[in-house]
Amino acid sequence: MSQPAIAVLGLGSIGLRHARNLIALECDVYGFDPSEDARGQLDAAGGRSCAARSEALAGAQAAVVATPNAQHLDDLEAALQRGLHVFIEKPLAHTADGVAALLRGADQRGLVVFPAMNQRFHPVVRATRAVLAKGQVGVPLWARFLCASYLPDWRDGRDYRDGCAADPATGGVLFDIVHEFDMANFLLGPATTRAAVARRSGQLEIAAEDCADVVLEHACGVHSSLHLDYVTRPRRRRFEIGCSDGFIEADLGERRLTVRNAIGDPLCETDWAHSSVAEQYRDEVAEFLACMRGEARPSCSADEALQVLGQVLAARTMCGLPTA
Repeated sequence: MSQPAIAVLGLGSIGLRHARNLIALECDVYGFDPSEDARGQLDAAGGRSCAARSEALAGAQAAVVATPNAQHLDDLEAALQRGLHVFIEKPLAHTADGVAALLRGADQRGLVVFPAMNQRFHPVVRATRAVLAKGQVGVPLWARFLCASYLPDWRDGRDYRDGCAADPATGGVLFDIVHEFDMANFLLGPATTRAAVARRSGQLEIAAEDCADVVLEHACGVHSSLHLDYVTRPRRRRFEIGCSDGFIEADLGERRLTVRNAIGDPLCETDWAHSSVAEQYRDEVAEFLACMRGEARPSCSADEALQVLGQVLAARTMCGLPTA
């Protein structure tokens, strides 16, 4: 079966990663980015660069939106207007205005909107969801999620102060580290933001918030806390879930899961050291292609991504952060 032509909008690190994975899956990839260097990298990878967004979208069956956050909604709308399926990087948008109507229209036309919530493809996250579904340690009582890293180390050769993360209206840790919101929802059910604080620590030369703490209340009654920052060295990404009959400890960086019973004995200690983040990205685009063929449904639905966006926007409002 021949693979579809895919337009990739935005050829930064994540856009080029998706483009290369799609090329490896034998898709024809057309890409647009205002950067001539980025377009050249796509050509070198076997894709075809375009001088304008409209040129990349013309003739494509689907689009990948990997542009800066502030452009996501406009690019999503442009692709859907052309009748294309859309794989969209997080966050879904930087505002909720008009998003629900756009998604309803896509659904009515049978178009797939595939939010790129990559941590749902992490083996530790998937294994944790299975443990909870089986009730191996009873019911969840509380949870906390930590994503702490150092922004200047994220992308070699690029000045973090010039990136979209630094924008106070559409960047910052709340928009940028949305995966922790999504994991909390994925593991514990839909949630409402109950409290949030954020600040600029002074450690980085950016106008956006670089530290934030959020409390979510899930429909099941459980509260989860999220700590997100751009300033911690060495990096840490993990979560803990206290349950009625045991305890779950997950280290996403080390790709390790430990589940203990009520007296502290390990029920399972598993690691996926042999796996990699690269595999998650490959699995993600492969699932998108399967969804386009009608063989699968997105691991994260567009409605779920919109709910997460609402939680992020509520947190930003509580923190008094600016809007675009």
